[in-house]
Amino acid sequence: LAQAALARDLVAQAPHLASAASKAMRISVRNLSGREVASVEAERSWTKAEVCAQILDIPLLALPRLLTVAGAELNGSATLADIGLSDGDVLQLLLEQRPALLTASADGTAALWCTSSGKLIRSFAGHSGQVSSATFSPDGARILTGSYDRTAKVWCAHTGQCLRTLEGHSEAILSVDISADGTRMLTGARDGIAGVWCASTGEYLSTLRGPAIAIFSPASPDGRRVLAGTTEGGILSMDADSGEILQASRCMYGQVVPVAASPDGARVIGGVYQDMLMWRVETGKVLRRCWPGSWVESVAFSPDGTRALCRCADNVAWSMEVPGERRPWHSPRRGILRRPSPPLRLQGHRGPVKSVAFSADGRQLFTGSQDGTAKMWSAETGDCLLTFEGHTAAVMSVRCAPGKSVDEAAEEAAGR
Repeated sequence: LAQAALARDLVAQAPHLASAASKAMRISVRNLSGREVASVEAERSWTKAEVCAQILDIPLLALPRLLTVAGAELNGSATLADIGLSDGDVLQLLLEQRPALLTASADGTAALWCTSSGKLIRSFAGHSGQVSSATFSPDGARILTGSYDRTAKVWCAHTGQCLRTLEGHSEAILSVDISADGTRMLTGARDGIAGVWCASTGEYLSTLRGPAIAIFSPASPDGRRVLAGTTEGGILSMDADSGEILQASRCMYGQVVPVAASPDGARVIGGVYQDMLMWRVETGKVLRRCWPGSWVESVAFSPDGTRALCRCADNVAWSMEVPGERRPWHSPRRGILRRPSPPLRLQGHRGPVKSVAFSADGRQLFTGSQDGTAKMWSAETGDCLLTFEGHTAAVMSVRCAPGKSVDEAAEEAAGR
C-alpha cells in the first residue's frame, strides 16, 4: 500500500518536476565589446531560433552566433539546458555579416539575394513600370528604387514595406543614389532633371538641370556635390544646393551615359560610345581612354580604386586595371613604369549585360543581364560563381550591400 501511495505521489508530481526543468530564466545577451544587446526571459528548452526571435536589433543579413563564456555554442536543435546555461548567465552574440545583392528589373520589381546561396531573400513590388535603378542606404536598412513610372520609392530592407514614394519627375527615372552620410537622396530622370531629396522626410530640396544620370561625389559625404555625365561628352561637378556647375569638362564627341567615381572622389569614369574614359574631377582633364570594343552603358569602380568594370552592349563585361595616384603606369621623366594587367573578360550571359558592380571587398563582380539573371564572378579569375534567377524580365541594375565587419555590425546592433 505504501509503495502504491508513493507511486501515485510521483505521478502527481511529474508535471511539476517537468515544469521546474523548463521554468523561465533570465539571460543577458552581450556583443563583442561586452555591451548588453538584450535581456531575455527564456525557457531552458529554448533553441537558438527562439532566443534570436527575442533579439530585435539583429541587423539585416547578419548571421547570428550565440556562445557561452566557456565557448559552447547554441546551435541547431541544442537547447539552453544542453549547453549548461542557468539563470543570470551571459550569452555572447557574434554577428557575421552575410553579403547580399540588390537587383532592379524591367519586370517592375527589385529583389534582395543572398550571395552565399543565391536564394531570394525578399522582393520589393509596388512600381507600375520598369525599375531602372536601386541602391542601399549606407547602413543597409533602407533601399531606394527608381522607375519608368516616374517615381522613386524608399523601402524597409528588413520587411519589404514601402515607406515613402517620391513624386515630381515628368519622365522616367534612370538613376538613384544616397549620400554617404545617409541624409540625402538623388534621382536622375530622362528629361535631364536631377532631384535632391531629404532622406528622413522625403522633402524635395533642389533641382539640378542637365544630368539624366547622376551620383553623389564620394568626396562630399554630406551630399553637397553631385557628379554627372553630359550630352556633350564630358562630366559635370555640381553644387547640390544651388545647381551651380563647379567644374565642367568636355570631350570631342558623344554623350557620357554612365558615370562612376573612385572611392576618394578624385576620378570619374564614364562611357562615351565605344570608349571608357577617366577624368580627374578637380581639373576636368581626361586621364585615360580605353576601347572595350562595344557601346559602354554601365561602369563601376573597385573599392580600392585600382580597377574598373564596364558593361558593353553585348553579352560580355570587362574588368580592367586603371591608373591611380598610388600605382601610376607612366612617368613624364621615367616613361613607362609598368604594364597594366590584362583585362578580365566575363562571359556567360545569354543576353546583353545591362549593369555591373563590385562587392564591398572587391573580391567578387556582379552583372545583370537582358536574359533576366544576375551573376557573381571571381574578380581574380573571371569564373562565374553563382547565378541569381527569379526575375521575369531584364535585370537593369545590380548593387552589392555595404560591407561591415563583425565588430561594426555588433556595435550597430547595440547602438540602435
